[in-house]
Amino acid sequence: MAMFQWLKESYKPFLLCVFIFIALLVKLFINNSRKRSSNLPPGPATKPFIGNLHQLGTMPHISLQGLADKYGPIIFLQLGEIPTVVVSSARLAKEVLKTHDLALASRPQLFSAKYLFYNCTDIAFAPYSAYWRHVRKICILELLSAKRVNSYSAVREEEVASLVERVAGSYPGTINLSKILGLYANNVVCRVAFGRDFTEGGESKKYGFQKMLDEYQELLGGFSVGDFFPSLEFIHSLTGMKARLQDTSRKFDQLIDQIVSEHKACNKIKEHKDLVDILLEVQENDSGEMPLTIDNIKAIILVRDEALITICLFISPYVESG
Repeated sequence: MAMFQWLKESYKPFLLCVFIFIALLVKLFINNSRKRSSNLPPGPATKPFIGNLHQLGTMPHISLQGLADKYGPIIFLQLGEIPTVVVSSARLAKEVLKTHDLALASRPQLFSAKYLFYNCTDIAFAPYSAYWRHVRKICILELLSAKRVNSYSAVREEEVASLVERVAGSYPGTINLSKILGLYANNVVCRVAFGRDFTEGGESKKYGFQKMLDEYQELLGGFSVGDFFPSLEFIHSLTGMKARLQDTSRKFDQLIDQIVSEHKACNKIKEHKDLVDILLEVQENDSGEMPLTIDNIKAIILVRDEALITICLFISPYVESG
C-alpha cells in the first residue's frame, strides 16, 4: 500500500501540468477565435498554442519582410500568448515612433531583465513612466552631455593604443578580431562606468568578470518561454533558468556593491569622474520627489549592453570632431 500511495503522490505534479496545458490550449483557442473576429490588421493564419512563432525562423527580420510583402506594411502576429502588431514602412514607423509615441513608448518587461536589471529599473527596459522620464533626464544632462563624453577621450585613446598593440603582437599569426574588439569595448566601458580596469589576467581573472559577462549576455539574449507565454513562467524554475538568472544577478550585485562602497569611501576629488561617481553625486544632491536608490544606480550602471554606453561610445568621435 505504501508503494501505491507513493505512486499516487508522485503523479500529482504531472497531472497538474497536463491539466494546466489543456486549459491553456482551450484558452488560446477561444482567444484566437475572438481576436480574429475583431478589427485587426491582416496577417497569416495561426497555429494552435504557438500562434505565428514558427514563422519567425532563424532570421526574423527576413521572415518579417516576407510577411510584409504578402500582407502589407502593417500585420498582426500572435506570438504565443502575446498579440503583436508589426510595422514595416517608414511612414507607419513615423506614426508609431513620433506621432503616437506616448501611447506606444512603453517596453515589454522581459523575464530575464526583471532579474538582471533590478526589476526593470534601468533605461532600456523601464516602462514609460515618471521614473523613466526622470532617469532619462539624468542620463541626458549628467551622463551623455557633450562635455561629459569628451572627458572620456583619454580613456578611449589609451584603449585604442592597447588595441593596436594587441593586433601587432598577434602578427604574423591568426588574429581573433572578435575577441580583441570585444576586449577593447569591455575595457572602455568598465573604465568609463566603474573607474576600474578589468583587463585579461588582472581584476577580470580575480572576479571572473568575463565569465560573468558571457553568462549575462547569454541569459539576456536567449529565448525565454515566459516572454511569449507569461502563464508558463513557472517552467523556468524547472529548467534551471531562473536559478541561473538569480546566481548571475547576485554575482553582479556583489561586485557593484563593492565598487559603489569603494567610491563612497574615497574622499579624494577626482579630476575625471566615472559614471558611479556621477550617479552618487546625483543621488546625494537630488532633493526632488523621486530620489535615486542604490538599486536604481546599479540598474543604470548595468546598461553596458544597452543604449547608454553604446551612445556614449558611438557619439564620441562626432563630439571630438565637432
